[in-house]
Amino acid sequence: MARITPIDVIKGISGKYGSGSSDYFATNRSSNRIHLAKYLNKPAGPMTEAQVRQTQLFATQQKMAAAWLRANRPSTDNGDKGTEAYQTAQRIKRQLCLSNVRQVILKYMDTDGTVTLPDGSVTVTPSGGTTPNPSGGNEDNGSF
Repeated sequence: MARITPIDVIKGISGKYGSGSSDYFATNRSSNRIHLAKYLNKPAGPMTEAQVRQTQLFATQQKMAAAWLRANRPSTDNGDKGTEAYQTAQRIKRQLCLSNVRQVILKYMDTDGTVTLPDGSVTVTPSGGTTPNPSGGNEDNGSF
């Protein structure tokens, strides 16, 4: 099968294609793949209670992930490559071919905002504090 390399103009397209269209482009910059989707069943009316709860949960998770990233990213305090946990998250991101390290953080974050990376050696809280994981384990906190 032939491999097609998209040109830069096409790679830059992301989101809705045209004002009256229901076509959406999504570009994954790390894998260089472009996906086209058609939005057929647009929601009508206000959100349900379950949808409101899910939206609030998502917003809370995003805030906790942003706090974790601010505390661990490369800086003058954390060094040129960030903390050990940040470097581990970057390795996982590359290993799973994800486009953003935030995806790794959300994958391994529990409801309290504690990030436990799969090597089991470091548990990092959103405030940036680190504590050793007592199991020292090889467990994985879920599948991707």
